[in-house]
Amino acid sequence: MKLKASSLFVILALTGCNGSSSNNNSDEKNLIDFSPEEASISYIHSALKAGNHTCEQIINTYVERINAMDRKGPELNAIISVNEAAVERAKTLDENFSETGITGSLHCIPVTVKDNINTSDMLTTGGALANNQPETDAFIVEQIRQAGGIILSKANLHEYAFGYRGGSLLGGVPRNVYDLGKGPGGSSSGTGTAVSGSLALVGIGTDTGGSIRVPSSVQGLIGLRPSMRLLSQDGIMPLAPFQDTAGPMCRSVSDCATFLEAMTGYDTSQYSGQRKEFAVDSELMGNPFEYMVVTGAVDYESYLDSQALSGARIGVVRDLFGSGESTDNQNVQSAMDAALDNMEKLGAIIEDVAIPDLNIILTDYVSLSRYEFSYSLTEYLKSWSSAIDNHYRSFEEVYSSGEYLPSSAGSFDFYSQMGQDRWNNDVYLKNVHERPDFVRYRVLRALDNKDENGDYLGQRYDVLIYPTISGIAGDWGGNPTESGSANRLSPFTGFPALTMPVGYVDSGSGSSLPVGLEMLGREFDEGTLLALAYSYEQAYSPRVEPQLDASMTPPPVQQQGILRTPAYNEKMMN
Repeated sequence: MKLKASSLFVILALTGCNGSSSNNNSDEKNLIDFSPEEASISYIHSALKAGNHTCEQIINTYVERINAMDRKGPELNAIISVNEAAVERAKTLDENFSETGITGSLHCIPVTVKDNINTSDMLTTGGALANNQPETDAFIVEQIRQAGGIILSKANLHEYAFGYRGGSLLGGVPRNVYDLGKGPGGSSSGTGTAVSGSLALVGIGTDTGGSIRVPSSVQGLIGLRPSMRLLSQDGIMPLAPFQDTAGPMCRSVSDCATFLEAMTGYDTSQYSGQRKEFAVDSELMGNPFEYMVVTGAVDYESYLDSQALSGARIGVVRDLFGSGESTDNQNVQSAMDAALDNMEKLGAIIEDVAIPDLNIILTDYVSLSRYEFSYSLTEYLKSWSSAIDNHYRSFEEVYSSGEYLPSSAGSFDFYSQMGQDRWNNDVYLKNVHERPDFVRYRVLRALDNKDENGDYLGQRYDVLIYPTISGIAGDWGGNPTESGSANRLSPFTGFPALTMPVGYVDSGSGSSLPVGLEMLGREFDEGTLLALAYSYEQAYSPRVEPQLDASMTPPPVQQQGILRTPAYNEKMMN
């Protein structure tokens, strides 16, 4: 049976932002207009308590904004589908509000979910699979719903999470909200565009080798790749399970802290990835107590301290700043130096540090997606019945179908060849067995400020810092101008990394584009990353709101790009 592909792009029939509502906590006549631009979790909760807004009004406003700006006006192309049940869920929260009040940390918060993460009430396409309807939510989606969050939409992505350009067969190519002629980064491109453009309040991305941090960097967001094993991988379309993780993408640090905490928790699924040890062959944790002992998952909001940078020790990895040969990289380095000066003004101790054998780390080891994608996609596709949705059941079926952009054909060819008999492949074995110990030991040496004999060279560092990428957003339809290799440290170690905006630089075409600074911390030390980023954010308010409105249109030359393909048009007809 073929599902109606048009259901991918359902837009809700609205009664208007101030339409009927059964909310018992406010008279309709007392409501004030809700503005989604730069709204926060704390604002929405305070406004609901005060009776300034209803949840139905808030969700309707976001849907109206998607309707006006995603396929019309600026054509952001951030959203693949809108949740038909979102408004009804909002009405239910309103009906019960007088008795329940705020029901969880994400009560009425509109969330966009990267469309490679399972939702039981919406398709999960990976950007290309128009018949992929999982039967259950991913564990992290279930956690979000239990915290009161409303799944508003599924976000566009670089299809199958393959790269940084950010486009897909079903969603086209998202745009950068700071310059419609620039690219969004990837692979969590739609999440980055949607959150930065206030089409949702917060969003989930996934990151195998930079796919949360790159779009967050080029679109002025806080993007956090958590420690491996902190968040369950159950229900997430895989690329490389030994490197994959989901994580929050937000406009503020406090929202990311709240959002991350809501997603954490022990999962009994065999696909959770929550191993007792980091090693690929370690058995899974057995119960919630063991999960808490291993991860130390805590109330991340409790770490938010505006004075956290005072006395903090920052190790600066200059070897990851780039060569300085291009104007873009020079501008990035200048923005980084300015941010480090600002941190010193707040009392941080800034010292340069070298990661031992960094060149070996970045050249002798490789990402595992080339070896793990084909078999892990088959496992994922077989995890629910195809009796109702008639979805493909294996990598081979997807590969043969041609349901991907022509630019992805080479990746499918490559993954098909490399994924065969991985456990007898010396390169794969080197990267799952040798790489973790080699890289983790050397990055910890840098963090601990020790020499090769284990003797301290000075006090330990709280975090290591470097540019998220060494360039800026590239032209629409292309990659960032320079990526660098810093994105590999977090997936190779399993340590958490957070990117945050620290400046805006000339794009070369009249606009100003964000520069992201990345902090790498010790395993399961997300609290320190959030604390330091929050301290900087409170002092300098580094994020600049993009100037977007529905009257804007993309540059004419860009309208010739791949917004829709013949294969997509054929799908929509069947």
